[in-house]
Amino acid sequence: MARRYVVDSKIRRVNKITSWMARRGIGRTEVLVTVGRRSGEARSVPISPIAVDGIEYLVGPYGERGWVKNVRSDPRATLRRGRRSRKVVLTEVTGSTGAPVVAAYHAREGFARKFMDVSESADLGEFEAKAELFPVFRVDPGTASAV
Repeated sequence: MARRYVVDSKIRRVNKITSWMARRGIGRTEVLVTVGRRSGEARSVPISPIAVDGIEYLVGPYGERGWVKNVRSDPRATLRRGRRSRKVVLTEVTGSTGAPVVAAYHAREGFARKFMDVSESADLGEFEAKAELFPVFRVDPGTASAV
């Protein structure tokens, strides 16, 4: 059984460190900036995009977190890494279409893996069966009006 993902002081510290690294262009993590669905203010979270078959995606390995709800409310966002900042539009991929993306993410991201409710040796069928647990968004170039 997967560990429950709870944002405690340890997770906040990890997020601060990974955000700091992303802002300096270190590693593969980027900072996702969305508009808060209730506050209307900019919200940022470290995230690790993944490319599958030449298409870039964002995966919500911990389920429906705040950033997922914000993106569903307003799909325009900004991804930042180092000095590079790009406006994007995030399109949710539903059903079994996202299963190969989640499987690739599961294989690559050791930290997130322990919170994902799939076995260590999961096959694509297991990811398809649990597709609703892991939101997947395709990253498309955005317009100037993005966050």
